[in-house]
Amino acid sequence: MTERIGYNTGVELIVAVGFLVFQILFAIFFLFLCLAFVTGGPFVPSNRKSVGAMIALARITKDMTVIDVGSGDGRVLFAAAKAGALAIGVEINPYLVWFTRIRAAVGPYKGRVRAVWSDLWKYDLSGADVVFVYLIPWRMEELASKLKRELKPNATVVTNSFIFPGWKRVREDAAHHVYAYKIEK
Repeated sequence: MTERIGYNTGVELIVAVGFLVFQILFAIFFLFLCLAFVTGGPFVPSNRKSVGAMIALARITKDMTVIDVGSGDGRVLFAAAKAGALAIGVEINPYLVWFTRIRAAVGPYKGRVRAVWSDLWKYDLSGADVVFVYLIPWRMEELASKLKRELKPNATVVTNSFIFPGWKRVREDAAHHVYAYKIEK
């Protein structure tokens, strides 16, 4: 007796294809998580208190342009937009970019929050008044060179947890490990 191997119903086929698609999407998401770690910014969300400290140290005023390199789920962007800024997130993970875009489209800061799918090392930061940074420590020195090269004088750089070696801090919130710097040229 031979058994027929296959799908008995269209529903089983749909479930199998759906499961396969889910696994492929998860594998791609995992790939981008690994890629973010290599490029300098794995997705590690800033907690609410750190975000508040970052916004306070940035001293955002209405119509400033802020860029969050490695913006993740956009929580710093929304806090900056609430403070009056045009907030641009640069993120290498397309899932997180779309998550931020959807939140921006349906949230109260529509038009004030943008998420860009890009590698931070290729993105031009010259239009920023403030740059938010939460990268792994061994990429901070390389980023320092990029920031000095691209940012205008007196632009503010605010870091979460990690410092720029050799840079003079202008403000800090030691309790939350958040530091602010000014670009000097």
